[in-house]
Amino acid sequence: MPKYGWLQRNALRIDDLGEHLAAQRAVGVPYTQEMINNATSDAFGQASPDSDRASGVTERYGDATHVRAFDGDAGRVTEMDAVVAYLQILGKLTDAAKQQSASVED
Repeated sequence: MPKYGWLQRNALRIDDLGEHLAAQRAVGVPYTQEMINNATSDAFGQASPDSDRASGVTERYGDATHVRAFDGDAGRVTEMDAVVAYLQILGKLTDAAKQQSASVED
């Protein structure tokens, strides 16, 4: 498996994150306008737990959302922060799998 240390060196581009969320909402992802409007701030807040932006993340996305310095550097948001945050939510954003298995058991 290759090393992924370069992800920690690259700053994550978040200046147009709201536009990406808006595009996803157009195809059915249930982002609210408030999430879209605060996307850049929330990305920084999620990876910077001691910042004033962190509280907005849990307000918009719920208490189960991980808010921490994923790569150990709360001062900047890197591609490593994004990968770790993504990996931690895999399978937890939807209960479709649970609903499907429940309907099979019925």
